[in-house]
Amino acid sequence: MLSRMLEEIASNKYADHVNVETNKHYSNLDGMIQETKDLGCDGLVNCTGLGARQLCGDESLVGARGVLLQYDRASCSWSEKGEDKQDSVILIEEPPFGSETTPCYMIPRGDIIAVGGTYLEGDGERSVRESERQTLLENARIMGIDTSKSKPVGDWVGFRPYRPTCRLEVDEEASDASGVKVVHSYGYGGSGMDRLLRCCERSGRPVGIQVWLIKKATDKTTKRVTTTD
Repeated sequence: MLSRMLEEIASNKYADHVNVETNKHYSNLDGMIQETKDLGCDGLVNCTGLGARQLCGDESLVGARGVLLQYDRASCSWSEKGEDKQDSVILIEEPPFGSETTPCYMIPRGDIIAVGGTYLEGDGERSVRESERQTLLENARIMGIDTSKSKPVGDWVGFRPYRPTCRLEVDEEASDASGVKVVHSYGYGGSGMDRLLRCCERSGRPVGIQVWLIKKATDKTTKRVTTTD
């Protein structure tokens, strides 16, 4: 998902000046501020997700582990009850099929269908446990995938940047000390896609960034374009 978004940004005609592959690594916020100055910029938006735990010393930020199975969207076989769900987004967080920590969901994403999942704060396991795999297979069956004919083409483990409350604010202390306007935007815990545009607007405004939605009249596809004043 993130790679597709970065590709869209890099290919947009309004973003020729955007570099999404800096190959720069920072150990603290001071290093990011200095790089901002070296580039001749006066604003910095920190959207580093889990990296903000180290960069900002934010110990309230933890990884909320999620697991998925991936099915090929074009060739996936459906049971009779699932034929009308091929392009549907389904989320169940209540018994008997799911809970807040083990939601049952299905999301079409590009060429794949993602079936989940878990939301386990502080769980650092980097592979899919066998018990989780069996639960995910059952989730796929419940939501209409014919698991006797369709096998997963991949699995995925990720860590959502969870914080008791998201951090979306100007860092007045860092801004005053450095002369660079520093804005933090992280800790959305997996809801980043839902809040993307509004958070871009709110975090970009203090540093002079505007975000527009441009809709193509031909296919009604929404494009996101970011420019500076």
